Amino acid sequence: MTPRLALLPVCLGLLLGCGDATAEPEVALEAAPTNLEAAVEPGPAPVACEGCANGHVPEDSIEETELPLTLLATTAAADPASSQATIRDDPSGVIRVFRVGDLVWDGTTIAAVERGAVILARAGQRERLAMGTGTVELRATDVYYPDLFADEDFAGVLAQGVKLPPGPGYVVKNEDHAWGTPRTVRLLQETIRAYTRGGRGGPKVHVGDISLHGGGVFPPHLSHRHGRDVDVGYVLKGGDADVTRFVVANRDNLDVARSWALIEAVLATDQVHYVFMDYGLQKLFYEHAVTAGISARRLNEVFQYPRGEGASAGVIRHWRGHRNHFHVRFRE
Repeated sequence: MTPRLALLPVCLGLLLGCGDATAEPEVALEAAPTNLEAAVEPGPAPVACEGCANGHVPEDSIEETELPLTLLATTAAADPASSQATIRDDPSGVIRVFRVGDLVWDGTTIAAVERGAVILARAGQRERLAMGTGTVELRATDVYYPDLFADEDFAGVLAQGVKLPPGPGYVVKNEDHAWGTPRTVRLLQETIRAYTRGGRGGPKVHVGDISLHGGGVFPPHLSHRHGRDVDVGYVLKGGDADVTRFVVANRDNLDVARSWALIEAVLATDQVHYVFMDYGLQKLFYEHAVTAGISARRLNEVFQYPRGEGASAGVIRHWRGHRNHFHVRFRE
């Protein structure tokens, strides 16, 4: 998967809202000075942290981590299981709330959380990630969708996956990357059949990555680990229509009507968790949907546009890197 983020005026409020409202009274929250969709998976059981009595992270004897992570806020509770840390994965720009035991980077879990710092467990060693003393600038490409992520969203196993077979109406870019859950494969095939039954003609649907055989980490994707994520190319026109690789869509080469019909077929399954799409392209589809007579209520349910790139609203959300395809996450 892969916006400008409209969170600058309300960022601190978002961070302060990350904690559990039912946390114990002794919870202490501390946020880094800041002008304020990380895409990681929950990890194994919490790692023991020697010297971390009552959640206290010792300031000496532990080296600072070199991982490209930025700690934005912490909620330290008497019960370590209730402690949380808001961390930005700097390369991806994805901001997410983590708990003790969560996997925050490949092979790296959160071992302990205190006010203003966390202890990371990596390769049998402990490393410290602390909030800086300066201002943290939110970048235009950062994404924070607190309502989208569930613990299972980044699970890394596809135990009973099936490969999407060749079929009428679509082209698979890479068959070795087209493993999904049986349900996902069925929903995708039903979607394409519903789209082609419309008699619109045009090029075949281009299906990109789903998951690897067995699931797991799938670079350069942040997800695509458990067979429920599917990349689908926009329907294009002109010389770009039948190019197998994904081509960047714009006002000139995008077949808005056919692409919207395909997206509507996806949504009609009523089994879609979300769709990631470039915000600028959302505008084109939104305008088309208005012209087609889609109700205001339905527009509000489906589109994040025009509420801003960082708005936690709509099934269709902005995520950078989705100008040449859209990303569908089907429900379990």
